[in-house]
Amino acid sequence: MRPADPREQDLDHLIAGLYDIAITPDLWTDWLASAAKCFGSNSGLALTQDKRSGAVDLLSAHRFSEHALRLYGEYYHKCDLWAQRSGKTLMKAAISADICSDEEFANSEIYVDLSKPHVDNQFYMVGAVLPADDQVAVIGFQNSRNAGAFSRRHAQALDLLLPHLQRILKIRARVKVAESERSAAYTVLDSLSHGVLLVTRDARMIQVNQAAQAIANAHDGFFIGAKGILAAARPAQTSELHRLIAGCSLPAGGGVLSLPRPSGLRPFELIVTPIGSRGREEVALHATAMVFLRDPETQVRPLPEVLRGLYRLTPAEAVLAAELLANETLESIAASRRVSRETLRTQLKELFRKTGTRRQSELIGFLTAGVAVILPAQRIPPR
Repeated sequence: MRPADPREQDLDHLIAGLYDIAITPDLWTDWLASAAKCFGSNSGLALTQDKRSGAVDLLSAHRFSEHALRLYGEYYHKCDLWAQRSGKTLMKAAISADICSDEEFANSEIYVDLSKPHVDNQFYMVGAVLPADDQVAVIGFQNSRNAGAFSRRHAQALDLLLPHLQRILKIRARVKVAESERSAAYTVLDSLSHGVLLVTRDARMIQVNQAAQAIANAHDGFFIGAKGILAAARPAQTSELHRLIAGCSLPAGGGVLSLPRPSGLRPFELIVTPIGSRGREEVALHATAMVFLRDPETQVRPLPEVLRGLYRLTPAEAVLAAELLANETLESIAASRRVSRETLRTQLKELFRKTGTRRQSELIGFLTAGVAVILPAQRIPPR
């Protein structure tokens, strides 16, 4: 007994499905199940391994238990006869008879300790190893002894899939790099103390950092409305904001805007600027403008450790600088920390000396313009 040969129409369907995976990696599971059925196999496995680190990344597994996969990833991939021997002939599918005799495999460590007790006695396989940039990929379909060995026709059918599979893996590798870079850029945006939004020409939000989202959630003069469209408290202000954003289709577009707040607090400060040609290419859905948003009622208190490292302050001086940046007075600081105002004045003089400033207002301006407030430890809302 042996599994039925793959049908041509089924192979065409599998090839088309591979290109869907390039867009939607979650389809790996369904694709591998369909491929296993096409090859008449009990199970299937697809994985990649980094050439430099040796790290294994499971793409998908069909009818493998999590326990078996963990054992394979932790140890048994090192003694996998298939991976070791078929890897010598890249981009060429092999069947069991090409790798080893039935007797050798029956006595192998991977069969005795893994396949026989944990993977439904899988004995026969058709599979291949293929290169994909800095990785090698392994794809294989397995059967028990009762289900029978794969034939040369199965290997030939798998050979038809390999060029397409290699192309998809290369595409996915490049997409993953782009996704990683985009994720890192968005993480940087979330770390900023001021609000930042990336928007399309019609003022539809593509990306918003945490600071801007907090402002929008308050619905006090600026919010993100239906379908992600930016809006202000009054129609005239919304129209002006949209006009500035639409103007960013041109290099000289954009502008500044002050948005009054129904609460009576100080207006929001906005700068609208073109995102630039390079940015438009790298941001999804064609964002054309950046909106920088500041709430003048919110102070930022940076980590004292950051101030200490930047300006060679003592721990006490760094704490005092952070509290002054939060609009605390010497009197309130003295009361809350239970220290004398004379002690604080002595520390303040040292702050002046170490920062090259002469008065408290100049010190605050100097620190506010520095990098310490870029990555705030705490945002203090208006009282």
